[in-house]
Amino acid sequence: MKLINPFKPTAGMIPPVLIGRKTALDDFVDGIDEGPGSPSRLMRITGPRGSGKTVLLTELGEIARKRGWLVIDTTSDENIQDSIVRQLVKQPSFPVTSVKASVPFLSAEATFNQPLAEDDFRETLERSVQDLTDKNKGLLITLDEAQNVNREQMRRIASCVQLLIRKRQNIAFAFAGITTGVLDLLNDDSLTFLRRAKSEELRSIPLDEVSGALRATIERSGLEIEDAALDYATKATAGYAYLTQLVGYHVWRAGRQHAESSPRITLQDAEQGVRQARQDFDNAVLETALAGLSKPAIDYLLAMTAAKGASPTREIAERMGKPAADANTYRRILISRQIIEATAPGYVAFSIPFMRDYLVNNRHAILARYGVDESQGL
Repeated sequence: MKLINPFKPTAGMIPPVLIGRKTALDDFVDGIDEGPGSPSRLMRITGPRGSGKTVLLTELGEIARKRGWLVIDTTSDENIQDSIVRQLVKQPSFPVTSVKASVPFLSAEATFNQPLAEDDFRETLERSVQDLTDKNKGLLITLDEAQNVNREQMRRIASCVQLLIRKRQNIAFAFAGITTGVLDLLNDDSLTFLRRAKSEELRSIPLDEVSGALRATIERSGLEIEDAALDYATKATAGYAYLTQLVGYHVWRAGRQHAESSPRITLQDAEQGVRQARQDFDNAVLETALAGLSKPAIDYLLAMTAAKGASPTREIAERMGKPAADANTYRRILISRQIIEATAPGYVAFSIPFMRDYLVNNRHAILARYGVDESQGL
């Protein structure tokens, strides 16, 4: 039997076992099945980098498709309205005749040289969703990286979705993004409707669920794993969705190397796999999170490493040698990028697993990027 690695540490790829997200999936299934007006047809998914937001959006799309719905996926780096219409027009079932009566430039081969007018977009979306609803189907629109979306585009989408819900049409809208960025977006007075979206905050996955999923996935693939190896691998994930896939992927690869002589993954395999997973995690998540930060923001993070847990903001400012008001400027920036989080009034902690370790171990190299010799300190 050919052994195929079952773990998929790739952005947006649905893993073989989607753990820790049952509530969100059940909520969405209920929303589809309950019909127009169900609160779970409007969903916001938030969490830090690597928490599985894109994966969950993809899974929601799969659920909708299995129920005969059309799914349109969009991201904040495109004109959302144009993207939605382009994808609608390409569908074989697109009601060209009825829509062209009001929006004559549309056709199955439509191209857009100018952004769609708001009325044209509304008309196209409304006719399409009505046609789907008449066929006992529906439309799910997903939006990823919502914190970066153009506010006016988001307002137009929200306005159309709200209207279609009022008309009891089969429309669902799920958007995902970094928690603080999405909440800031929803503070816009023109987007009050989206504040009603059902909130799904993706937090750390309980380690017992991680352990069960790792064992089940490994055993289904044709390998086995020692209890000690499983315990070591589980703890190394810190309950983080992306890291769970990375650890599983590399631990499984280490075990496959001796699968012909022994299909059992050992503690040594787990240790080897975790080392490689942490290296990949450092490069893909931690280093990416630090990219583009100013020197004072880096100083703030380095000052936080003096504490193993939550850090008092007053002490951070003292370590930086800056007034508290100045230090708070960088605190707000780091919170907005979800590198750190407020744990209590006057206290912050790292929101990404192993960030403290990374900063401590790479302090010299990080400071050198800003022309600072490590011996100069902060």
